[in-house]
Amino acid sequence: MIGVAILAGGVICFGYTFIKSSHPDVATLRKNMAGGMTEQCVKAARAAPGISEPQVQAYCGCTTAKLGAALSDDEVKHLVDLEAQGQTGVPPELAPKLDLISNACRKEAQLPG
Repeated sequence: MIGVAILAGGVICFGYTFIKSSHPDVATLRKNMAGGMTEQCVKAARAAPGISEPQVQAYCGCTTAKLGAALSDDEVKHLVDLEAQGQTGVPPELAPKLDLISNACRKEAQLPG
């Protein structure tokens, strides 16, 4: 469950102010989202007890890459819209993807279930 909590904290936090001000294309949105997700994931994972730095890096790198690959362009735009509305939680429709990715990356990083 730690993995889901860590990943959930970083899903949407990717710099809406920049996105709003410059109206970038989806590729730029993805790049900004990945940077924000990684930053938030690392911050949350480092605060969790019993997780080593190599595990933090493995888990956060894995989740950022897998989530970025799993999200469609429409889903990325939807996340941007949600953040613009002040909603920073995980949208229910993305929760199943998030769970699968978190579980896979938790195993890859050898984190407890």
